[in-house]
Amino acid sequence: MKLDFNFNLLGLDQQPIEGANAGKLLANALAQGSKGDALKFWDWAVSLNKGEILDLDSSDQETIKNFIKDSEGFTILAKAQLLKVLKKD
Repeated sequence: MKLDFNFNLLGLDQQPIEGANAGKLLANALAQGSKGDALKFWDWAVSLNKGEILDLDSSDQETIKNFIKDSEGFTILAKAQLLKVLKKD
């Protein structure tokens, strides 16, 4: 599944938040984490930081989904929009 996180998060007013790129936010969280598959998370972080689309199998989709859900660094506003990318068909 191809996952495109290259978009700006939306505020409660449904307007893009300037400088709040979802992919870069996720990239930074992956790179700054201390748990998980370091090599895989690093590769994803570098790709996301470049604005690239991730092409993940179902196992990796579950890994990134759990990373987002379990992260205490993301607000609900960010988590919801990041998780929506995983729900697209």
